[in-house]
Amino acid sequence: MKRIKKLVAAMLTAIMMMTMTVTAYAAGNCTLTVNVKSGGGVPQQTLKDQIINLYKLFDVTESKSGETTNYAYTVNDTYKSALASVLSIDVNSTNEQIVKAVTNLGESNNAKVQKFANDFTAYALQNSLAATTTSNELGDVTSHTFSNLDAGYYLVYVTGGKEIQSSLVTVDGTTNTVNLKTEAPSIEKTANQPTVNIGDVVKYTVTGSIPDTTGYAEYVYKIHDELSTGLDFVKNATGDALDNPNAVNVLIAITGGADVGTAPATAVLSGNGNRTMSLDLSEWVRANQDNKGKEFTVTYYAKVNANAVVTEKNKAHLEYGNNPGNTTNTTPSEAKTPTYPLDILKKKSGSKEKLAGAKFELYRNETDAKAGTNAIKVSGSNGNYVVNSISSTTVFESVASINGKDYNLHLNGLAAGDYWLKETEAPAGFNKLTDPVKITITKIGDTEWTVKKNNTKEEDKIIDIENSTGSLLPSTGGTGVIVFAGVAILLVFGVVVSFIRDKRKAC
Repeated sequence: MKRIKKLVAAMLTAIMMMTMTVTAYAAGNCTLTVNVKSGGGVPQQTLKDQIINLYKLFDVTESKSGETTNYAYTVNDTYKSALASVLSIDVNSTNEQIVKAVTNLGESNNAKVQKFANDFTAYALQNSLAATTTSNELGDVTSHTFSNLDAGYYLVYVTGGKEIQSSLVTVDGTTNTVNLKTEAPSIEKTANQPTVNIGDVVKYTVTGSIPDTTGYAEYVYKIHDELSTGLDFVKNATGDALDNPNAVNVLIAITGGADVGTAPATAVLSGNGNRTMSLDLSEWVRANQDNKGKEFTVTYYAKVNANAVVTEKNKAHLEYGNNPGNTTNTTPSEAKTPTYPLDILKKKSGSKEKLAGAKFELYRNETDAKAGTNAIKVSGSNGNYVVNSISSTTVFESVASINGKDYNLHLNGLAAGDYWLKETEAPAGFNKLTDPVKITITKIGDTEWTVKKNNTKEEDKIIDIENSTGSLLPSTGGTGVIVFAGVAILLVFGVVVSFIRDKRKAC
């Protein structure tokens, strides 16, 4: 009987050993791939100029019992006191107590777990805790793989994010992946008008988020904006000139109405025509950490000048980083404010002959066009004109030809919309148009538009305006009547002579 009991015991032990295995991973046998935040915006987020830090908080081993996998965690002594502080437990807590405190945070990806990760990162930065391993400064990539890692429970933190959003992951087996929750700081520049007239004042808004600068001794946060030659910085919405040609007025506001504190009121201008702006918000974002993560806006104004074109665009980018000597520049955010030309081919009706000397005015509605009031002001000469709100004239005139062009009259600087073209004087010897011509300019894309004449699309974007020359109208008392009278007299005289001759022959 004893021998049978021993045999049964041996068999049970063998069965347990077969159904339960403990995995002890070889040191340095694991990999971890870190990916940028999915759907990272336009343009796609990258890891450019950033560093990934890994903190191994716990060692880990696995045991499997049938279909069940059990994990055993052991605190990494390097971070034991940091874990106790962040978890608000006694620094002398046992391994089991610390593991239990983390387990009690709840299921994966809940708010308590994320707060724990962020709080540990902030503690590590503030207390200069060295990471277990770090990447080099990364290039313009969307993922990075760590090789030769020990199995463990890791916290993943990427420098340069607009806020601390660390990730937690158990690295076991050989291949592991984690998707970051944070994204790099970025800005977006927008304009309050989709298209513009020359002379318009455009309000520009740059939107960003106050970054989390926790643990950084220094932090750079600068907005750079570069206007095209078709725009000039101005003081306000009415287009007043700058008080100082080297500085532009800016207004900073935090979404939700939070107090902005001592926010800068001006930005520095430089470059050709003082069209390059630099707004240093480094100290401001560090002083506003109570509002970290909140969205803010910067607004300022620029006026469209006579150099504006259809491809009018300007761009702003953000320079940021915790190392002033090695900062990151974001992909520029462009605000496009196109202005359009009106090209006219003034020609003889039924001919390709271009006509010079035709004079026109342009109106924004049909009522004004028929009344001849409130015409758009222009300036220019020799067939080339621009919209000019301070000009004293409203008339633009065609020429015989413009070199290399299929039109002979050009007016630049119109926003998309409806206009009425009125001929005020026809070329000598030609009849003037009796009714205004409706012109419709429609924005299609950033650099594409359509032009219609009286609701019919002009494929070449040129408005054909034809003038006809009239024939001589009938009159009275001219030489034509005398000629016809003379012919009649001669005919009558001929009939009389013929009659007399016939009479004589009869006698």
